[in-house]
Amino acid sequence: MDGNSRQAGRLRSWLGANKVLLALLLLAAVKSLLWTVAIPPWRAPDEPQHFGYVEHLSREHTIPLNGAAYLYPDIFESLARTNFAGITGSETTIVDPSVQQLNPAAQHPPLFYTLALPAYAAGSGSSIETQLYLVRMVNVLIFMALIFVAYRFARLVFPGAAYLQIGVPLLMIFHPQLGFISAGAMNDALLTLLFTLFLYQLAVIAMGDFSLKRGAILGVVIGLGMLTKSSFMIAFPISLAVLAVLLVIRKEQRRRLAMAAGAALGISFLIFFWYFVRNYIELGTFQPVYKGERYSATGWKDLVFGTSFRMDLTASFLGNFSWMSMPLPGEIPRWFTRIAELSILGLVAAMAIGYWRRGWQVIKPWLVLLFGSVIVLFVLSAVYYELTATGTQGRYLFPAAFAIWSLLLVGLVGWMPPSWRPRATAIVVTVAATFSVWALFNEFVGRVT
Repeated sequence: MDGNSRQAGRLRSWLGANKVLLALLLLAAVKSLLWTVAIPPWRAPDEPQHFGYVEHLSREHTIPLNGAAYLYPDIFESLARTNFAGITGSETTIVDPSVQQLNPAAQHPPLFYTLALPAYAAGSGSSIETQLYLVRMVNVLIFMALIFVAYRFARLVFPGAAYLQIGVPLLMIFHPQLGFISAGAMNDALLTLLFTLFLYQLAVIAMGDFSLKRGAILGVVIGLGMLTKSSFMIAFPISLAVLAVLLVIRKEQRRRLAMAAGAALGISFLIFFWYFVRNYIELGTFQPVYKGERYSATGWKDLVFGTSFRMDLTASFLGNFSWMSMPLPGEIPRWFTRIAELSILGLVAAMAIGYWRRGWQVIKPWLVLLFGSVIVLFVLSAVYYELTATGTQGRYLFPAAFAIWSLLLVGLVGWMPPSWRPRATAIVVTVAATFSVWALFNEFVGRVT
């Protein structure tokens, strides 16, 4: 057998072994491309500002400084040309390109915008709308990478449950708001990818890989995450908590654990800390925050229990399509809230059944604790941000998307007899797929065509 035949044989073998993953990636690509095409220019949240950041990097060859970076006139000309306000019912979009406007996206770290530079440059000489769509294509690739990591993570978390290994990535693919946000020129998809990868690496460490290499990989992921969005700092308390527990229960491995933790912390700081030091030197603060007001809440209890904040957060996590007056019908977020509440009861039941009948256990208790802690921390951070700045949206929970969909699916099917679970998972995924298709065509295509 010659070399070409051997290579062809290895390729066929690899394709056969990874056909589920390839099918998921193909579905993710198609779904992401559909959203990318369906969304008219500039309709994703703050897309002009995020694109303006890329323009600034390309034209000025420097990272923009918050409060000193302005949007370029060609963005305003495109807003008028594409009737940016038309989706809210306006007949025309009136803008004055001669009036300078500060770019608030300059408060973000530079990683996503730097990665988008080659796509922006590829459209040089074309219209700004063409360049925008090319930048959006970067997020198509990022979304596919997210599903790749989610599938690998699901195989780690659910080694004996193929239906969950496939079901969790599918729920992420069919998550309408995640698809919408990931189709725009913005940094949330990269944040979600890197935080999912962070949780994956942390879980591998918790399962016994205390090598220096694993610690270094974790440090690289954290560092890149911090250069994507400052909300990635939630990774630090989560990492420290997991490592502290491991130091207590794995006494014989304390030296290796300490070295891995030191590598993670040191490498992450080397990657990201320069950016925040630069902000402090230039602005007198690590990360600027501007106070606004939306709910007039007197504190966190009033915000959470005395306003519509919880329902708004749920609606915008699921599919309340930005501030462009494209909300889902109110009953859908309420239904989802009820389903989530039932899944919590189902998760408790699944954990109890798994304790008494080990053969029925679908997820390790420590993973439930880890995922639950991640979800709670991101919800608390959303509450804190609303109180200190305002403008909290459900997309701020996207870094916990893998944890959310994993626990929700386990809560819905994990308490059932094992033979029932694949069919129940198929029903849940079918409902999610139907909702996703409806959201795409009813909430977007139907409103812009």
